[in-house]
Amino acid sequence: MSGVRSVAVEDDSPKRATRGRTPSSLPWRSFARAHENLPQDRGGFWHEHVPVQSLCLYRIGVGLLLSLESLYRLPHAVELYSSAGFHIGTLARFAPPPWAARGLCTLLALTSILLCVGLMTRAATLMTLGLWSFLYGIDSINEKAIHSVLIVVLTILAFSHCGARLSLDHHLRAKRGKPVGPDRVCILPLRLLQIEFAQVYLFSSLTKMLNTEWNRGIVLERSLQSHWATVFGVWVSNWVGPRVAQIAGLGAIYYELLASFLLFVPWTRRWVIAVGLAFHLGIQATLSIGSLGCHFMLALLLLYPDPEAVAAWLHRMRDMLPARAPVEGAP
Repeated sequence: MSGVRSVAVEDDSPKRATRGRTPSSLPWRSFARAHENLPQDRGGFWHEHVPVQSLCLYRIGVGLLLSLESLYRLPHAVELYSSAGFHIGTLARFAPPPWAARGLCTLLALTSILLCVGLMTRAATLMTLGLWSFLYGIDSINEKAIHSVLIVVLTILAFSHCGARLSLDHHLRAKRGKPVGPDRVCILPLRLLQIEFAQVYLFSSLTKMLNTEWNRGIVLERSLQSHWATVFGVWVSNWVGPRVAQIAGLGAIYYELLASFLLFVPWTRRWVIAVGLAFHLGIQATLSIGSLGCHFMLALLLLYPDPEAVAAWLHRMRDMLPARAPVEGAP
């Protein structure tokens, strides 16, 4: 009987333990909080907890590039996005009047700046995502652009802690003595961003591999002699023969194919990043592809290195700055 009574007491204890709790404190009502507080040695590849600085630095870079892209397109907003231009995009029939097109492009530049400085970060990210997606739906004929990749990138950033550090949000909350965002977060958003750029490499290489003209270097040779080429690219085309073009074309194919896997291998990662930076610098210098190369170089520099190493580097850079009064809650 005593055993039965003790079992009954043990079975009833969890029920009594939940009495007096607020709904938000119940385990099944606070998944996000529990997920953030998982031990750092749990989760492995997908759910390891890492410093948030890599994600925050990447947010700054994306916001900066987007604001520059928006300001560059602003003088051409009527032609690109308004009902006065010619469009074949999915949302072409919803193209606004010229004054609204200019306003939307200006608003996109402003929200991108807010994203960069980290002010109202989540709202700025969502607004930038909405504006960028709408304008992309109107003018989406440039297949060499970064537009569709950025829609995925902004979606992931919108549901991450990318404003937890290196942002005005963090600075203002710390200055007012309010709770600040976490210094260590789940690595999942970072992994999703890594996979997004890796799959672009993978499918780009497979597409080129199935094209005989890419394998023979004909596409590259023609591109350097077309309207896609920069002034430097046209000059380079005078020195690039069929054999060099073929070698360069095959090099691009095999770099993209191997990088999509080797970027996740620790002992090869630094070499893949170094080659990738040279690869994208060469493309950016010789072909008119907008900010495509800059976005990939940003990803290589901030998304793939070890977040612990990025955070340590950032702290070393801060230590080199003149000393100032500490702000409560700063990392």
